[in-house]
Amino acid sequence: MRWLLVFAFTLSATMTARAELTPEGVAIVAMATSSESRKLAEHYAKARGIPKGQILLLDGKPVQTLSRSAWETGVRPAVRRWLSQGNRREKIRCLVTCWDVPLKIDRRAADSPEVVARNEALADARTNHVDQLVKLIGMLEALGRSEKPSAGESLAADASLKEISGKLDAALKGAQRRIQDLGSEEEKKKAGAVFERLFLAAGGSSALLRLAAGRLKAKQITPEQSTRLALLQGRLQGLRKGLQALGGLPDSVARDVQILNLFQSPNGLIGATQWIDQQRQLLGKNETYSSFDSELSLIWWPDYPLFRWQPNPLHYRFDAIPSKRRTMMVSRLAAPTLELAMGLVATAIATEKTHLSGKVYLDARGMKPDAKRDKPGSYGQYDQSLRELAERLKSHTKLEVVLNDEAKLFGAGECPDAALYCGWYSLAKYVDAFDWKPGSIGYHLASSEASVLRKPGAKVWCNAMLEDGVCATLGPVFEPYLSSFPLPDDFFSLLLTGRYTLAEVYYRTKPFNSWVMVLVGDPLYNPFKSHPLLSKDDLPDRMNPKTAQRHAADKQPTENR
Repeated sequence: MRWLLVFAFTLSATMTARAELTPEGVAIVAMATSSESRKLAEHYAKARGIPKGQILLLDGKPVQTLSRSAWETGVRPAVRRWLSQGNRREKIRCLVTCWDVPLKIDRRAADSPEVVARNEALADARTNHVDQLVKLIGMLEALGRSEKPSAGESLAADASLKEISGKLDAALKGAQRRIQDLGSEEEKKKAGAVFERLFLAAGGSSALLRLAAGRLKAKQITPEQSTRLALLQGRLQGLRKGLQALGGLPDSVARDVQILNLFQSPNGLIGATQWIDQQRQLLGKNETYSSFDSELSLIWWPDYPLFRWQPNPLHYRFDAIPSKRRTMMVSRLAAPTLELAMGLVATAIATEKTHLSGKVYLDARGMKPDAKRDKPGSYGQYDQSLRELAERLKSHTKLEVVLNDEAKLFGAGECPDAALYCGWYSLAKYVDAFDWKPGSIGYHLASSEASVLRKPGAKVWCNAMLEDGVCATLGPVFEPYLSSFPLPDDFFSLLLTGRYTLAEVYYRTKPFNSWVMVLVGDPLYNPFKSHPLLSKDDLPDRMNPKTAQRHAADKQPTENR
């Protein structure tokens, strides 16, 4: 990912954005067998002037959670066929899911043929790699000896990587000592050449490069070795790009074989065994669930890996890439009652005529910034983002901003006239602190807060906020990891420019698709279009094309829950 970001920002110094989303670019997804779903779809189409020909009625019984196989063999092909008719493929940029459309897609079945085949193939591959490592360790233990070493305790096929690495490390160190004790320089040279081959087989070219880098720093390397080092570095870069390309293919036995063939050269038998262990662990965790809406975003993509997420090409960090996979924006009209869901549309349209006014409430946790610790996706980064948003709004707007920078959350009744809100962390326990203004927008950073959206009285935040009067929100339907949320400073700052609709703000600031997040609200809602409160120059530096390049090499998000 790092090289991709650097490429993206050095390719072009200017960012281009498509024209604002309009009703002509929106299609509505409803359930054919649900009168409520059809009613909401028709209501939204009429309210926003969306042609009736842009309402897709899905067959099937309404369910909250759709099976992965039903999605792959039924729903996904049906949506593709419908979008391929007429000029919909070229015109439609956003889909709106309505009442009774599935909210979630379940994880892939653990006994599905592809999962079983991968598990078996990976187990066989690990046995083979451990066998090779046992032989390699034996060769190292014999190196520099005049007599055959006594047989040590053998490694079991299921030996841990820690145990394997320990035996290998001991064998490497022992071989080095014996080589140094050899009598002649010729013997040392021959044994050293064998050692290098075994070291390369065990740790790969990456380990050899790390060793050479230390010698280079100490000026213990010849010009010939320096040339070999440069060639090795070039080959390693090519292998990494190949691995990245293979990583984007659907997970299968064939893909695993190709990855292992490439992976072993730079990472050796130890690295390849570690990769096998990681893949088996991921298969066991089976985090292949998602929100229905997030999978819809990739409706035009060919098959892709299902484990966790795919990068969102509509995110602003990819703006400078001229050719990207076509990605749909998706929003959902949902609430604990059908009347409230229909009211989201009416409230959004009414608010646009007067613009959204009220107070901004930001509920941080008082985590002190730590430049070394607060990497992308960390608790510290998101807590700091809330404080940065507060400072930005105080500096560039006349909005009344209330920042709570303590671990204790806003209490009941403490947030009157709430227009915008972001905070954390009260898991599945909404705190009724707010008197929401019509058209208000907010979200709470916590796990599974959109796991239900149509249950009166449910206390997960998205459901409770919609019932309490918020007009738009977002959240996860399953465990998301913190890095799945838009950064508060990104989302709300962009919203306040009035340059983008709700759906565009969400997709320009959320990192992933094919994952668990869902946006609830009218995707065309733009409460600040006629009354922008921030300019594009007021946005965070990472969102500004003039200053974004220095943020291009940020590391991948960490995985905090």
